[in-house]
Amino acid sequence: MSIKETIAASALAALALSACQGGPRVVENPLIEAANSLTLDITKVELTDTATWLQVDAYRAKDWIRITSDACLQADGRPYALTGAQGITPDSDFWMPASGETTFRLCFEPLPLRTRSFDFIQENEGQDCFKLFGIDLTGKATFGTPESVPQEARRMDGNAPMPTPIFRCGETCLTIHLLGWHEGMMQELPIALVNTWGKSKKYTSPIDPEKHTATYRFMQYGTMPVWISTGSLIWLAPGEKADIYLDLRVNGRHIADRRTGIRQSPLRRLYATGTYANLNNVWNSGLPDRRSYSLNAHSEGFADYRLDGTSYVARVGERYQTVSDSLQADTLLPPLAKEAMQLSLEGEALIAIGQADLIRRNDFLKRHAGQDWNLLSMPDIAPVRPEQAAVVARWFDLNNPQWLLMPFPGQCFTIDFLDNTKEAWLDDWQEAAGLHKGFIPSLRQFNRLARKVQNNTLTDTDLAVFTPEESFYADALRTMRQAVQKELAALAEKAVIQPVPDVPADRLFEAILAPYKGKVVFVDFWNTWCGPCRSAIEHLEPLKDTTLKNDNLVWLYIANETSPLTTYRTMIPGIRGQHYRLTNEQWDALCKPLKIGAIPAYVLVDKDGTYARRDDLMDTRLLIKTLKDKLNNP
Repeated sequence: MSIKETIAASALAALALSACQGGPRVVENPLIEAANSLTLDITKVELTDTATWLQVDAYRAKDWIRITSDACLQADGRPYALTGAQGITPDSDFWMPASGETTFRLCFEPLPLRTRSFDFIQENEGQDCFKLFGIDLTGKATFGTPESVPQEARRMDGNAPMPTPIFRCGETCLTIHLLGWHEGMMQELPIALVNTWGKSKKYTSPIDPEKHTATYRFMQYGTMPVWISTGSLIWLAPGEKADIYLDLRVNGRHIADRRTGIRQSPLRRLYATGTYANLNNVWNSGLPDRRSYSLNAHSEGFADYRLDGTSYVARVGERYQTVSDSLQADTLLPPLAKEAMQLSLEGEALIAIGQADLIRRNDFLKRHAGQDWNLLSMPDIAPVRPEQAAVVARWFDLNNPQWLLMPFPGQCFTIDFLDNTKEAWLDDWQEAAGLHKGFIPSLRQFNRLARKVQNNTLTDTDLAVFTPEESFYADALRTMRQAVQKELAALAEKAVIQPVPDVPADRLFEAILAPYKGKVVFVDFWNTWCGPCRSAIEHLEPLKDTTLKNDNLVWLYIANETSPLTTYRTMIPGIRGQHYRLTNEQWDALCKPLKIGAIPAYVLVDKDGTYARRDDLMDTRLLIKTLKDKLNNP
């Protein structure tokens, strides 16, 4: 008998037996403490001596969902298996209707009738990994503030002024207390620290299963925002010890509100201590939808590709002023939240200016969606000149150090504008905007030298550009340099970088390939900052031990100086193969004849030394077949 037949037979038997028993214990709309998804809601639980039935409401429009036969209930440390279903077939895809709602019933082995709570666990992959925790059968559970949260972390004043950023260096200790954590939830908690110079660095901490905490230590250079992987944003001061009480019950609250159609109370995400406790509490207190106070610069209708530079900048300014006025008129937002959102809006406006060409190019492509883009001729788009962009200095204070407290997406302005805009253009823009000294000029210098630190090329002479009033930036760079040098020393033996042959540029590629003559060579042009590159490498790595294990196959990886040296040395020990890190000039010399623009890009070298660019090998199946054919070809 198949699994599906067994489940069906068990379901019928359970139904027949339950009909002969006394009335079941029925719990309507049990409180669900936490969930990893809003797709499922358990709206009724029926407990009998022979079975436990769940009525499940599902929410997802025009998409597939799947309930697997290994789904189970967990209570008091043991699982209770799925035995049947009505309205859905286990292990089969179920198409959700256009309404986005459906109801089905699931039958499980009987829970003890006195069970107080249980979990629903489906260990599936992707969006159908459904986990619902703390399904209450007592009717006594609530979503009140847990007693474990200290009073100092509960305080919140939306009328308080916006705090100021702190310019110093120090080691910060962050402890995140996970409220509503259950065994079976995530085992580790990633966070991302957004550095003063606009780059993010990830940290991951294992979760203590007894204390339900995750602890982090890191060097901090000035006030920095931190993204918690559960979707919360906080700010930390350098060198402090801060405690965050993260409420994992937010999805449970959403499910409860969805049942009634009434939002009972703000969905506060966390409770904070530390220097920026009040800002963190207000920002995560369940504010109204903030998307209406965004420029949404990449949305359809924001820009017209036919606008010249002056007209485009005027369009951005009009949109900025409209959104800003609407924000200030909002009576539901506390003043502190308004200030934070205003900072974010300013950052977005600056990004919209810096990405003017990209935004208008995207507008052209959107207007021709559905057409063959290969047949389209991209029109000339009038660039925004520095003097045109300088008008932004009249909209708000460009030298406002509080920009370090800017929430997303504005907080990315250093990445998208100061870091990714051409230096010569920025020089002219800065001059036209009258930014001769202050936060922006200092931060520009800091950004530039921070890149040198990451490549271990910073000198004391470089630091002489800072005045005594800018001592923070010099001190931060010195501290960073010490950390980088220590890290590089620890990685010296683990990360082997091949020496780049000292030959003319037009002979460099052949010189790199020379040691591997007579072998098949797969050349991967990549960089550490390229997400698709890293994803593809991670996908291929297991094949080196299985399908593509062969002594006559060489994996050769080429990156350049845009990959920070510390990040590069940290990553390559996990990528088996030969590694070359070129100067940007050497990279350009290799890429130009191979017509390599975007990465990842692949070049396949045959045993006889002939080679060709093969981006079609991004298809793994084709890659495996091609490499095997070439290896088997004498």
